[in-house]
Amino acid sequence: MIDQIPREISLASTGRPKRVKTSQGIFVVHRVPPGLFGGYDLKDGVSIATPEKALFDFVYVSQASGRTRQRLPELDLPASFSRREVDGWIKRISSPRLRELVNNGVKRALQHAA
Repeated sequence: MIDQIPREISLASTGRPKRVKTSQGIFVVHRVPPGLFGGYDLKDGVSIATPEKALFDFVYVSQASGRTRQRLPELDLPASFSRREVDGWIKRISSPRLRELVNNGVKRALQHAA
């Protein structure tokens, strides 16, 4: 989905946020409410977010934390990408204001997708 090598690898969790440095890279754990946790596939024993959930989580974490200047420089979505699936995640956000911010952030990201 993102063609560049990331400086940090983001993880969604219902636990506490933290930053872990390893020889493999820097892992940043972001907290999401239990109702927004899910949307991943198991690949080789590792849970990997679907493209839809990865985009949702990126925008949600950015908006919820107030770091709205973060952007995705290159977003290459698969042909199977489903905006409807992203909308399903957006509808789960309890705060109307945050729901609107995330929806607008997703729209902006999709306008720049390849």
